[in-house]
Order: sequence, then structure tokens, then C-alpha cells
Amino acid sequence: MRLSRLAVLAALLLAGTAAVQAAELKLRILATTDIHMNLVDFDFVRDKPDETIGLNRTAALIEEARKENPNAILVDDGDLLQGSPMGDVVARERPLKEGEVHPAYLAMDLLKYDAAAIGNHEFNYGLDLLERAQIGRSFPILAANAYRLKPDGTPGETLFPASVVLERSFKDETGAERAVKIGIVGVLPPQIMNWDKDKLEGKITTGDAVEAVQREIPKLKAEGADVIVVLAHAGISAAPREGGDENFSGYLSTIDGVDAVVTGHSHRVFPGKDYESLPNADLAKGTIDGKPYVMAGSFGSHLGVIDLTLDDASGKWKVTAGRAEARPVAAKGDDGDMHARLPADARITDALKDWTEATLAYIRAPIGEAKGPFNTYLTLMGNTEALRLVADAQSAYAEKIVKGTPYEGLPILSAIAPFRVGGRPGPDYYTDVKAGPVAIKDAADLYFYPNMLTIVKLKGSEVREYLEKSSRLFNQIDPAKAGPQPLISNMPAYNFDVLFGLTYTIDVTQPSRYGRSPAVENPDARRISDVLYKGQPLDDNQDYLIVTNNYRSNGGGEFPRMDGSAIALVAPETNRDVLIDYIRSTKDLVPDNTPVWSFKPVPGAPDIRVEIGPAGAAVVATDKRLTKLESTETGFDVYKVDLSGAAP
Repeated sequence: MRLSRLAVLAALLLAGTAAVQAAELKLRILATTDIHMNLVDFDFVRDKPDETIGLNRTAALIEEARKENPNAILVDDGDLLQGSPMGDVVARERPLKEGEVHPAYLAMDLLKYDAAAIGNHEFNYGLDLLERAQIGRSFPILAANAYRLKPDGTPGETLFPASVVLERSFKDETGAERAVKIGIVGVLPPQIMNWDKDKLEGKITTGDAVEAVQREIPKLKAEGADVIVVLAHAGISAAPREGGDENFSGYLSTIDGVDAVVTGHSHRVFPGKDYESLPNADLAKGTIDGKPYVMAGSFGSHLGVIDLTLDDASGKWKVTAGRAEARPVAAKGDDGDMHARLPADARITDALKDWTEATLAYIRAPIGEAKGPFNTYLTLMGNTEALRLVADAQSAYAEKIVKGTPYEGLPILSAIAPFRVGGRPGPDYYTDVKAGPVAIKDAADLYFYPNMLTIVKLKGSEVREYLEKSSRLFNQIDPAKAGPQPLISNMPAYNFDVLFGLTYTIDVTQPSRYGRSPAVENPDARRISDVLYKGQPLDDNQDYLIVTNNYRSNGGGEFPRMDGSAIALVAPETNRDVLIDYIRSTKDLVPDNTPVWSFKPVPGAPDIRVEIGPAGAAVVATDKRLTKLESTETGFDVYKVDLSGAAP
């Protein structure tokens, strides 16, 4: 009897101890994404300070968020090593010295990052530079669905660790120090094998990202992970899952065991207006299917903040609530301009001073003279001068390298898309090369990415399909519809290829023949007509060479036949280097706005609208089709478009 009473007493004491120990803990996940080597608050393309970008600006938000809740970890979602001229300097102009840490990782170490994912643009400079860049960093890099190839050509170990468990000591709500294990898995778009095929084929391979996450969950649980966070370098799509998806992050919300998701790749903000129509999303809480998600814009423009509530009443930490927000670096001031909310972090600015000076010297090196402006304010309305300069450089280079090959003598077309035409990055995001001396920074403005030049061979009939796919940039306009109709769709403008060497018209009253995939979506639809080559109708049976880049030729944008199979030649030069050499050899650059394409006249008087950055107002004034209506909260000017006569 006495023994029984002692046992009961012991049980009561143990229960009381458990009750005392049970507590809540507030865990904060801070996230950056798509920094693209914008490590300091300086726009190297425009050669001027910009307090709306830069990791040194984001750093101030990081420190602020840490003060609010010290129970924090800091992660990055990828696309870090490429995207600004500083990335080119590190990769090509001033290679890393023995024992030197890559400036991106140097900055991240100063901010005490806990983990990071790999994005698709990490591969743009090749595996050798990517692997060299890892030397000296102090935090794990993760990639669960990228695998090294074994000698027999089958997938082997992951290129980087698939996941990691961080063991941290945090204070619970009672003030007691408590151990928390945070599992983190990183995944990337499997399409890197298409986009950078020339650098990766035969070395690595990729797999489905969602399946990779599902595979890692039990492993992380077995290692004792209390919380599991996915670093998904992918956009959020509402389309049905197909497997091998590029924008797969939305599909992670229903996976049991995933507690929070950090996203990127799309350069958008979640929670935010871009996702107002996303099913199962709660923008007030920053959740999808009840799980917190965050996407922190691009270039350091935002800091992602996920707040999780953990409870250990069951004897083990469990996430009981979560919410997310994306905090902007800058806000509009009384003067109408965007200003940083907090001062830049001097630690990063000072640590990267030498790299900043090296980049400034690089971008300011003169290479030619512009006899007039080259800008993209009206490029989506048919202006060509900025694109034509790049197209001419590509064509001249192609004519040289096809000599002595089976392709010599074939007609050459040059494909180039406008990279900087406002849109998601904001009203200042335009190519704008002024008349006067032209420097390397201007070449970077004209051609933003360090893609490799490639040449594909297509039949004339396939060229028509290529143009149809490109025209998906435009929404279908209903001449009889009342109310505003936006002319430009949400398709990224870098997938709007203009084919120089041809002339053609685009009928926006017709539905797009293509959707997002390379497959025909509307078989009866045709937007493209009057396609001429040197004044003669395009020959459907003739072979044509199209000068483009490795992103496009290997599947970027999902153009028909652009799956690598149509590649005729791969150049050893980047498109940007080809442009720089062309400018150096040409010296005097004369703008040529000879039309390549035009809109087919739209009957009636529909209320068609476009948004253009205010800096282009003087250029826009030359186009009589455009009438200014208002300005938006995001800083764009809204114009009504008269396409009744088509010509500008």
C-alpha cells in the first residue's frame, strides 16, 4: 500500500514538472532572396546610388527584426552570385585570390546567415566558379534535387547537402533557455539543366523538387527536427502540378511535416497584391493552406519575416501558429520618391569597398560613342533602337562563326528580348543609354544577363510558331468591351523575343496561340501575319539561323523547338561580351528605329492601357498613340493606347 502511494506521488510530481516546463516559444525566420549580387546600395548599371536595393540596406531590417525577437535564424533562397556587374567582375575580371572569400559570402557571414539555398543563376558562370565561391563561407548551402553524375551517368550524391538540422538555444515565453532543432531543406528549379545545359551536361543532373522535399522530411524528423523549413527557389503557381515544375513552391503547402516555406525566383512579393487571386492564400496572415510563406522581392528590396509559435505541451515542440510578411527596404517619402527606411549597414559597405571600387572601374571604362539615345520606354510599343544594337552585334558575330560550317550562307535572324522594361521591378527599371560616351555599364544595361550566345536552326514554319509564342506578351483585346483593358500580360518581357531580319504584324484582337507550355493551346488562333524576309514572304520550307542565347535555346520561356535539339552552334562568348566587342569596333553608335513589328489596327475604340515609368515621359510624348491618364501608387504613369491606326 505504501509503495502504491509513493508511485502515485511520484507520478503527480512528474506531471507537475511537465506542466511547469510546458511553454510557448516564438521562433522567427528571416529570409532574403534573389539578391543577384546587389550587395551594396548602388545601381552599377545606372552608375548611381540606389537606397531601395542592396544587401547592406536589407541588413538594417535584419538587425531590426532580430531586436524585436532574438529567437531568429537568417536564411537566403538563392540567385545570389549573378545579376549585377559586380558578379561579372568576380567571375571574369578580378578572380578570387587564394584564401579570399567571395564578396557575397563575406557579406552574408558578417550578417551571420544560418543557411542558404542554391538558385538557378548560381550556375550561370559554370560549376568551377560556383564551387570555388564556396571556399571560406561559414554556413551550409543546400540543394536537395541537384545531383552529381556517377561514372555510369546515373545520379549520385547531391551537389550540395540536401538538408541540415540547426540546433539552437532560444528563450521561451517564460524566459527559460530551450533547445530547438530546425530542419532546413533547399530545392531549385530542375530546368537548370536546360538553361545552363552547356555548362552542366555530363556533370550533374536534377530531379523533381517536390519529391526531393518529401524524401527529406522523414530524414529530418529522424534527426530530431522540431520545425521544418523549405527554401524553395521557385515561384508560386496555381496551375496543376505536372512534375518537374519550374514554379513548384505552392505545391509544398500540403506536404505533411512542412512548417514554413521561403520562396523566390519570380522577383515578386508574398504576401502581396501579385497574389490576390491565389487560391487558398490568406494575404493578411501570409499563408497558403494555413502554412506561412514569404517571398522577399529581389535585389535586397525586402526582408521576409516568418513568425512561428511553438508549443511543447505534448513533450515535443510543435508549430501551433504561423504568419508571414515581407518588409520593404524603402517607402515613398513626402517628395514622392522612394527612400530607405533605415541607414545602410556600414559593416557590409566597408567590407566590400575594394570590390565596389573594382566594379566602378570596370563599368566606367569607355568603349564607344552613342550619337543618340538608346532606351526601352517604348520597346513594347514597337520601338527598336535599343534592341537593334544588340541584334546587330549578334548578327555580325554569327556571320563570322558560321563561315566554313555547313550553315554558311543560310539566312540569319537575330533574336533579342527587352530585359528592362518596368514591370515587376518597378518604374525605374528601363534601359536608358544617353547620347555621349558609352561604357561597359551601358552594355550591361543593354544586355543584362551573362548568357552564352547560341545559334539555332529552324524552318520558316517553325519561325512563325516562334513569333506566335513571343506574342503571348500581349493580352487579347476585345474591341467591343467596355472598360480598361491592359495591353501587356504578366508574361516576363525577357521572353518577348523580337526577330531582327524580319518584318511582321501582331493582331492583339486574336487569342494567343500558345499558353505557357511549348504546346499549342489555341489551334485556330494566329496573331502573326505579313511575315517578310528581305521584302519577300517568309519561306516555310527554308532553313533559317536564329542567333539567341543558351537560356532560350535550351528551353527558357518554353518556346516550341527550343529544347536544345535545334542548336546548331554554341559560341565561346557571352552575348554581352559580343556586344561590348561590337561597340568597340563600331565606335560611333547611331540609333536606328526602323520597325521590325507593328500592331495590326484594332477596330472600334477600346480603352487599351499600358504603364510606363515617368522617366520616359519625354520619349512617350513622341508616340501619338499614347495619352496619359494618371499615375499609380507604384510610381508608373498610365497611358491610354490608340491602336486604330497601328503605326506610332
